Amino acid sequence: MKPSLKSRLMALAVFAALAALTVGLSACGGGESTAASANTTAVVGVGAGAKKVEGTPVKGGTLVYATDREPTCLDPHNFGDMPQTYVARQYLDSLVSMQPNGTVVPWLAEKWTISPDGLQYTFYLKKGVNFTDGTPFDAEAVKANFVQTLKPETQSSTNLVYLLPIYKGVDVLNKYTVRVDLKRPYSPFLDVLAQAFFGMESPKAMARGIKQNCVSPVGTGPFIVKDWKKGQQIDLVRNPNYNSPPADANNQGPAYLDGITWRFISDPSVRWQALQSGEAQAIFGIPPEDFAAAKSDPNIEVQQFVHAGIGHYIVLDNSEPPFNDLKVRQAFSYAANAPAAVESAYQGSYPVATSAISSGTPFYTPKYANLYPHSVAKAAKLLDEAGWKEGAEGVREKNGKKLTVKFIYNSNTGTTPPAELTLYQNIQAAVKEAGFDMKLVPEPEAEENEQSNIPADYDAQPTYWNCPTPMCMYIVASSETYNEPFANQVKVKNPELDHVLLAAAATTDRSKQEVLYDKAQQIIAENAYWVPMYPEQTLLGISDKLKGVWIEPSEGEPVLSDAWLEG
Repeated sequence: MKPSLKSRLMALAVFAALAALTVGLSACGGGESTAASANTTAVVGVGAGAKKVEGTPVKGGTLVYATDREPTCLDPHNFGDMPQTYVARQYLDSLVSMQPNGTVVPWLAEKWTISPDGLQYTFYLKKGVNFTDGTPFDAEAVKANFVQTLKPETQSSTNLVYLLPIYKGVDVLNKYTVRVDLKRPYSPFLDVLAQAFFGMESPKAMARGIKQNCVSPVGTGPFIVKDWKKGQQIDLVRNPNYNSPPADANNQGPAYLDGITWRFISDPSVRWQALQSGEAQAIFGIPPEDFAAAKSDPNIEVQQFVHAGIGHYIVLDNSEPPFNDLKVRQAFSYAANAPAAVESAYQGSYPVATSAISSGTPFYTPKYANLYPHSVAKAAKLLDEAGWKEGAEGVREKNGKKLTVKFIYNSNTGTTPPAELTLYQNIQAAVKEAGFDMKLVPEPEAEENEQSNIPADYDAQPTYWNCPTPMCMYIVASSETYNEPFANQVKVKNPELDHVLLAAAATTDRSKQEVLYDKAQQIIAENAYWVPMYPEQTLLGISDKLKGVWIEPSEGEPVLSDAWLEG
């Protein structure tokens, strides 16, 4: 599986710019599902929370879980990258737990109420829960988490993008009751809080500072971070006193496993070999060339879950030539043949994406999918109309300049595995037929992150955005986020799109939201602001010796506290 293409590290200014975003209030139990399943294979948990698994759980043993990327920090409040949230789900609990149908159920909050105006959320907390450093979990701890995650020095990019526009304050009403006040109604608030990014951490541990908390964060969860061997693995051990599982978990007590060895193996073929040999009992990301074999192997379970959000897409810099011309963007979209490129590179292990948002996103519509089916002829016609004429060696030219596209990407093999590079090369070959000279430029992660925010340094680049709401479109394509790091990288200023998305966020009428989000997808597709490739997904290969694994829907995080080893 292709991991996250870059950290969602954002400067604080991007979130301040989102302050005008207004979202309407929905039912008490949460809004629409934020990660509806699609193209799933034996997906335990998708459709009904944790699915009942046959067999008697066995206590003991250490699970070896092999994944592709190592987090830069184990504290998911800091930065906001997907490798953090996957491991954080194992040692952090959240206030609520999301189910695939969009409702939320109790977790650390036993119940909650929402004021009629949607501006106050009052949470009634579980009693008798402690963090694993002995600190009590109570209303003061919840307040400390909100305060800490909003501090600029915490660099809590993912949390801030949700909270800063709408958060007003938090008040402790009594030892086990806390109220969060919002500036304006925000319908996905409970959905957002279900993510591991918003897991509750020990105030005592957070007070040590970011550096130490990154290495050994402390939660109330079913496992404890014992050790982080940089470049190798994270060792997690069972929390023997765990008494705060979510309502939708099968196991309502301490984890069955003694521990988890969370191993980093960036090479997908080596991860696959580890699963086949029994060295690992579960892996994240099955190599495309082995996907069919995995599905047909009776000793392996495949779990596949499509995330909500924008999905993986190619950013086209709309601010400068050549992509400041709509016809050139449309020509590139026709020429890219992205669905075939994805299918060829990932060999069916990934569904393709052909619309503005992922098919797992609320209010997704297929109406504007496949708006640019592969056609070299249509691409050529548009380029002719845009003044780009056939030149030497098949590369089009205009005013003495070649139609060159500088495509930057992360050279780290964990971020850009062989299949992903093949995907880029497939697109490079496809657009060449229409006269584009697409140059693939690998960059070390630090340099790529820096260049990706400087339009003069790229014409195109890959990225994606996971989020539990279609308002992702506002983050990546609004006038307010135009100059903010890692936000509007396509450099779009479209007043109509801004108006439509803000109107969708402001209404509580679902029928109106549907119309408005439909319109936003239409605007983005017709303007070819980016080229969709495939949705982000959690793709697990699991040994038949491991039972009870399921995937939660808010961020597609594997849940291992219900799992056990047999034999």
